[in-house]
Amino acid sequence: MIPVSGDASRMEIAMPPRKYPALCLSAAVFSLTPLPSFAQTPSELDEVVVSANRVQEAKREISSNVTIITSEDIKASTATSVADLMVQHGFHVATTGDTSSVQIRGMGNLMMPSEPENQVLILLNGRRVGMSNLALAGLANVERVEIIRGPSAVQYGSSAMGGVVNIITKRGDTALKPFASVEVGIGRNSLKRETVAFGGAVNGFDFSFGGIHYSRNDVTTKGGRRWYHTAVDRDLTYNLDLGYSFNKNHRIGINYYQGEIKSEQMDNAITYSGGIRPYDGNTSDGPYTDYLKRNKNTALSYTGSTKDLDWMLSYSFGRNTRKNIDPEMEVVNYGNTLDTKAFNAQLNYHASLFTLSGGVDQYKYDTSGFTYYPPWTPYSDDPKTTMKDTGAYLTGKLRLFDEKLVFSLGLRHDRYENSGDVMNSEKNHHTGGSVGVSYHPVKWLKLRANYADGFKLPSPQQVGGDGQYNYMSNPSLKPEQNKTWEFGTDIDWNNLNASLTYFHSDWKNKIIGMDAPGTTCSSPYAMGGCSQFQNLRGAEIAGVEGSVGWDIGKTFKQSYSLKPYVSFTWLTTRKNEDKAPERVVFYNGSYNTTLPNTPKWMASYGINYAHPGLKLKSRLNANYYGKTYTKDWSDPKAYSFPYEAPYIERPSGTVVNWSLEKELVDFGKQFGKMTLRTEINNLFDGANEMYWNYPEQGRSFYVGLRYDF
Repeated sequence: MIPVSGDASRMEIAMPPRKYPALCLSAAVFSLTPLPSFAQTPSELDEVVVSANRVQEAKREISSNVTIITSEDIKASTATSVADLMVQHGFHVATTGDTSSVQIRGMGNLMMPSEPENQVLILLNGRRVGMSNLALAGLANVERVEIIRGPSAVQYGSSAMGGVVNIITKRGDTALKPFASVEVGIGRNSLKRETVAFGGAVNGFDFSFGGIHYSRNDVTTKGGRRWYHTAVDRDLTYNLDLGYSFNKNHRIGINYYQGEIKSEQMDNAITYSGGIRPYDGNTSDGPYTDYLKRNKNTALSYTGSTKDLDWMLSYSFGRNTRKNIDPEMEVVNYGNTLDTKAFNAQLNYHASLFTLSGGVDQYKYDTSGFTYYPPWTPYSDDPKTTMKDTGAYLTGKLRLFDEKLVFSLGLRHDRYENSGDVMNSEKNHHTGGSVGVSYHPVKWLKLRANYADGFKLPSPQQVGGDGQYNYMSNPSLKPEQNKTWEFGTDIDWNNLNASLTYFHSDWKNKIIGMDAPGTTCSSPYAMGGCSQFQNLRGAEIAGVEGSVGWDIGKTFKQSYSLKPYVSFTWLTTRKNEDKAPERVVFYNGSYNTTLPNTPKWMASYGINYAHPGLKLKSRLNANYYGKTYTKDWSDPKAYSFPYEAPYIERPSGTVVNWSLEKELVDFGKQFGKMTLRTEINNLFDGANEMYWNYPEQGRSFYVGLRYDF
């Protein structure tokens, strides 16, 4: 374990120079790209990771599978959001209009973008922000993204069943000169993009800011067809980080984040006074809704350290908002808010052979909203609900045999309460643990094994319903739980980086939304009865995930870098163990226990090229997703009794993206440089509908100019 100075979600390191020499570099230069000389090449296994155990530690000590997307990866990609970035690294991301949700190992709610309803936890600098919609996470001020695959409930509590995505933003650094960059560009479908970032540090104060604005007209799908009412009027995200350091190892800071998307989205059905009729085609006068989604969060923090101890205190608060707006009547049909408050205190003790970390989390979610569906109902307030959770955790590491063998252990206890206008207060608790081992028989090889518990509390909406507008309450709803084993190996040898992991997860009490025949709800869509969240008896997910990348240029001591790569997830088992007919997939005349919206294969592969002499970088990336079962809400059967959309098997597909970055002018160290950036997304115009009848873009392009100082 590495002694920490500063926020544990950052890359600020204080350590004796005799240990981990490769880690003494500033985080700004950490990269997966090896250096030219074999003898001096820093090991990828010695990269610093802060997400796995909420402390800074070398990747070589972590027993679970970790993916690190570095600043160099971000610069070389065609991504405009964290969602795009994760697709390019082989993760399953489903985009529906202005919402992008991620799955890790087949876990993650692709339909509900709120944190309490999800099994993948999205963090910003190590803190909860109440969000699971990665389309709201821009890349303008992002230093790196760390993804922990598998349960991380011991460290982070609820919603970390499938994994954790920690988005780490940039910070001004006294060891580096101030930085600034501006980029403007245009593209197909009247795309416009503007990006700005700057930061620095002076006299103990540090600052960093990044913002990106993006807009486009309706998308053009495969074959050049325009799909009406898919425009993004405004996509704006920005992050501001301010801090003051004193007495060398103490810092107080404030971080503010806001993401906002205003967009159009076609309706699968149109409501009118006579009832409901199916959506009747892609036309300019077809039904659509305006959406406004916004997430904002403010965090206050204090970090400090001594020789053997470091600590962190943080408090954050924010709001996640959604509004559905009728474009003709210019009224909000539906609106809801999720107010988030979170507190964390953590203390870490470092010794030569062992490390202990302990902490307390407390977070609270308050939800409220209203609906207005003329002519059926007037304005009405949705029930207000609250979820509180307090958790205490303790983790430790033991290093033996000159740190070649590292054992890890963790334990956490949570006590939570759900309450609201339409339910009695429901209290419960959960205790879980983790144990792992990593072994280094030689410097370039790591063998690892890990066991971890995961859980997700039922959200206030899932327990309390919405006052029988769409969903009935279910006070007996149980927390989701899973137990996961994984075994893997990591290799970093002579510019070859590879990883292979087998995982098996038993899932208990998975929460799903189901029809409740014979009930009555006030929503015009609930003519067949209400719905209700219920628990599945069980589910099983198992598979293999891997990655490999080889820098051919560096291996043969060339001045350029040429690195082919591939990463994948293969689910060998994705089984629903609850065989009740109403809870399984019905497709092609028979029942199927395969979990829906969970593709068997997800893969990313391509090649990176960089030539310092030519001042040129290029990246060719292909993303493959396999077949999966999903519901087709455009089918007329969805709007006749029993009002249930039929399942279809969504076909597989591949999308190829290409980017090129060429330095045009170098004005010198004092005046910066000008760079041309071009992108072609979906190069071969492939079909890529993650959800049926929600179109994705066909071939598109982008050209931009960036100035860096």
